[in-house]
Amino acid sequence: MGQIRVMKDPEQRREYVEMLLGLDGLSHIEEDPRAAYCPISLTSVPDDLKPHTQRRQHILMNGVLRPSGITAYDPSSAPFSPDRDLSTQPNVIYVIDSGKIAGARFFVGHHILPSDGKGIEMEKAKILNRIAVMLMDSKIRVSRMQPHRTIYLQYYNFEEQASQFVPVFEMLQEYEPGMGFHDNIPVLLGFRNGGVVDLEEAVYTEFPHLQYRYDGQVPIIKLRAENPELFYENGMRKLAA
Repeated sequence: MGQIRVMKDPEQRREYVEMLLGLDGLSHIEEDPRAAYCPISLTSVPDDLKPHTQRRQHILMNGVLRPSGITAYDPSSAPFSPDRDLSTQPNVIYVIDSGKIAGARFFVGHHILPSDGKGIEMEKAKILNRIAVMLMDSKIRVSRMQPHRTIYLQYYNFEEQASQFVPVFEMLQEYEPGMGFHDNIPVLLGFRNGGVVDLEEAVYTEFPHLQYRYDGQVPIIKLRAENPELFYENGMRKLAA
């Protein structure tokens, strides 16, 4: 079991999050305990991969979260999606997405591509102490820069296994989140009925078949640049070797 050290219980978490939102100009945002921000890779995803990432997003939102009683927000279908509006400035996008993350207790998405364009959102969710859940494909290796205080779950075929994740999110809704350490490792804590648990460990105990295990022998998805000429000087001459 190990030793758990609490850094933020639910009341301390509330004060901490309110302080952070105030610094970001987001004091008006209220957290919905039955909502999830569902990040998805957008900006540099090759066109031939987008149907695959969008399909998994659709199954996550409608086959896992909705049956669990959680309302999902999809940034790819939002008015300010990078695929829809290229005129909106970065500061506006940052404020909008930060507000959407802050307004949802859950942060749930797939970690499939080696560098998948949602690192800032993941870090924001960790700092704001969301219940962050990353879904990992056992057949695809990704970056080992995987933040603490996040629950990592693994599947081999998401479409076939989607229903197995429903009870996970039903269980997670029973806890109030907090943060602390488990044997000096930063962890996401869950508070319920006066008790406290390491949420990732609790999920792994209840659902051992979904536990994520890193395997360095699994291949990554190799992406190819369609416009490498952007690296060339003046669009004409290759950089010196």
